Amino acid sequence: MTKSGLLLLLALVVAWPVVTPAQGSANFSGTWKIVSADPPAPAGRGRGGAGGGGISGPYADTMLAQAPDTITIAQTATGLTVEIGGKKIVYTLDDKTTELPPGDVMAFKSRAHWEAGKLHLHYKQGMNWGRDQLTINGSTLTIVRDLESGGQSTTRTLTYRN
Repeated sequence: MTKSGLLLLLALVVAWPVVTPAQGSANFSGTWKIVSADPPAPAGRGRGGAGGGGISGPYADTMLAQAPDTITIAQTATGLTVEIGGKKIVYTLDDKTTELPPGDVMAFKSRAHWEAGKLHLHYKQGMNWGRDQLTINGSTLTIVRDLESGGQSTTRTLTYRN
C-alpha cells in the first residue's frame, strides 16, 4: 500500500465515527411505573394545571402529561410505540416526522432519533411541544422530559421501574 493510500485509510478510520449516526442498542420495552419526579409535578389536568405550564388539548392527560404514572413501550429494530393513558403514538427511529391523524393541522406530530447514547422522542400538538430523553440502567428507566406550552416550560427528571 502506498503512503497516500495508507493516509487516506487512516483518515477514513478516524472520521468514521463523526460521519455515521450514533445508534443506541438499549431496548426500552416494558410497562414502566413512576418512582419519582424531580421537581414534583403539580396536581391538575395533565399535571400541568394550576400554574404548572398550561398544557391543554386532547393529549394533555396522556402523551403531554408532565409526569405520567405509567408508560408502556413496545420497541422493534425500526421503531417504538409509546402508550400513556390508553393513547398510543408510533415513532420511527429514522428521525422522520409522523402525524396522527395525517394531514390534520392539529395532528400529534412525533419523531425519534438516537443522540449521544440517549433515545430522543420529540412531539408536538397545537402549541404544546415536548422532548423526552430516555436512558435505561437495568430495570430503571430515566426520562428527562422538557415540555413547553404558551411560553411556559418545564423540565423534569422522571424515574420509572418495571
